[in-house]
Amino acid sequence: MLEKVKNRCDKWIAQLQNPHISTMYNAIASGKMLRSKLILAIIPPESNPHKHDQIIDLCAIIELIQCASLLHDDVIDDALVRRGNESINASFGNKNAIMLGDVLYSSAYAKLCEFDKQIAQYIAQCVSDLSIGEVNDVFYAHSFQSDLEIYYQILEQKTAALIKACTKSAAILANLNHAQYEEYGKNLGIGFQIIDDILDITQDSQTLGKPNMNDLREGKSTLAFILLYHKLPLNQRQTFLDAFKRADSSDIEWFRFQFKTHNIIHESKQIAKDFINKAIKAIENENNPRLIEVAHSMIQRSF
Repeated sequence: MLEKVKNRCDKWIAQLQNPHISTMYNAIASGKMLRSKLILAIIPPESNPHKHDQIIDLCAIIELIQCASLLHDDVIDDALVRRGNESINASFGNKNAIMLGDVLYSSAYAKLCEFDKQIAQYIAQCVSDLSIGEVNDVFYAHSFQSDLEIYYQILEQKTAALIKACTKSAAILANLNHAQYEEYGKNLGIGFQIIDDILDITQDSQTLGKPNMNDLREGKSTLAFILLYHKLPLNQRQTFLDAFKRADSSDIEWFRFQFKTHNIIHESKQIAKDFINKAIKAIENENNPRLIEVAHSMIQRSF
């Protein structure tokens, strides 16, 4: 079924009849398609044949939006690698990457207009939240920020917004209790991003398909760093701030040592598990083992 989603995206891009767009789009490495998996788990096309095309369209819309957001992300972060391959901005330049992202956004919105107003408005609002989250993320990257609430807010906007857009929209399409699925998507998204931030610290670049410790180099205050800052004695906090600002190889080793000394990675994983468990609890009465399986897989993933 995921292949059908890919084919639908490819079809929409081909219909634009622009060789430059097609060349760049075809150079994008495929992702895990988590968001499509969630939609298909909530409203399986095989169980809803009369809505088959709508379901595939919804998946394709979300995949194009996700892809567009990553294209813009890579430009903002000056990222040269994405999923183990050269990023689009590295291959074709920032201007082309930005414009391709705009094309994907507009193509997705054109198809979204064909959906029920409730679904269309909700997805549009979630994409707006995603963009606001990106603004906040860039703003706070100028210096270390130690406020956990700000961190969680950015996660809810940047990552959880589009995931809950999937789960709630699919639930609406399936005539299910969409509030429960929205809560599931929000908590799953936050837990997913916390794990992503942990993997940036614990995994090697080859496994990640991009440089590790990248958040530190970009000045992003992720959960492990915030937890460590609050655990350090006051007389070590300036050392922390200096190391966070420099982010050279010796600083990276200092942080690794401190994370191990203060058991930060374990604590971070436990917080991620708490959010995943909240997600599972939100749909515990919905009898959907596939969604529970997806939630558990978030904790186990290595990239």
